[in-house]
Amino acid sequence: MVAQIEAPHSKAPKSDQAALQRFRAVTIAHPHLLTARERLMAILSDAPRNSVVFVMGPTGVGKSTLRAKVESEISTTLAAQLGNDFERLPVVSVEAEAPDTGNFSWRNHFKRLLDTMREPLINYKLDRRRKPWGRGKPPVHFECGPRSSGAEFQYSVEQAILFRRPVAVLIDEAQHLMKMSSGRRLLDQLDVIKSITNHAATPHVMIGTYDLLAFRNLNGQLSRRSLDVHFGRYRADRPGEAAIFLNVVRSFSEHLPLKAPDDLATNWEFLYERSVGCVGILKDWLVQALSVMLRRGAIHLERRTLRLVRCR
Repeated sequence: MVAQIEAPHSKAPKSDQAALQRFRAVTIAHPHLLTARERLMAILSDAPRNSVVFVMGPTGVGKSTLRAKVESEISTTLAAQLGNDFERLPVVSVEAEAPDTGNFSWRNHFKRLLDTMREPLINYKLDRRRKPWGRGKPPVHFECGPRSSGAEFQYSVEQAILFRRPVAVLIDEAQHLMKMSSGRRLLDQLDVIKSITNHAATPHVMIGTYDLLAFRNLNGQLSRRSLDVHFGRYRADRPGEAAIFLNVVRSFSEHLPLKAPDDLATNWEFLYERSVGCVGILKDWLVQALSVMLRRGAIHLERRTLRLVRCR
């Protein structure tokens, strides 16, 4: 049975909400996160400009936190340049949208990229494949209806990246690019990525689950010039990793408004079991538990955890 964890008595809802928001903002610089960040930053410093980097790990391990850390570090490194060069962006970062039709939409993805780069008049680009003007004829624009294809925006994306000169394009939840109805079209997805990196001369970082392994190996040319960053979970059967996870638990407990912070460390094995060694899952779990504790005063951790079948 897991011990009951109590929060200090509070009659100030605003104070409780502030405590919850502060804990949501907490990130723990644990070894796996630091190692993945250092490797990714080293790759972006040395790799060819048309490289594709695959950052892979289990769901809930903290890949989105890694993405935020890398964005922050790149922005800090380029701070002096950005102060004098208002056209440049340090990084372009988007999340690949899960398709609702079964097929990934490049059109929506490109529009998200253009919006992130603050590109003006996204829906009013001239069609470069046809004469945009002529005597007595208005300019020809892209068709932006529901049936228009992503190819209409790809050129604009490539030009915008060249103009903005980011260090890299980061695509979170990149496994969504694999949502296609046929294997042949899945191979076409890789060709689009390869084409953009070639024309925009900017590394693309694909951040996602282990599904990306099969995606990367579909194309020999892309596989040859791609680089991997593994962001794994903590494994209690590996030397030292149980102790690291325990330190992560203790670090989180220091940021929690609890009467007895040691309660978390006492129950670290249960926390490890139900988070499967993934710091992101642990953090989400503690956020939910803290929210309930601040309203009710105390709660058993097992009431907010993943069931064993979901952990498996």
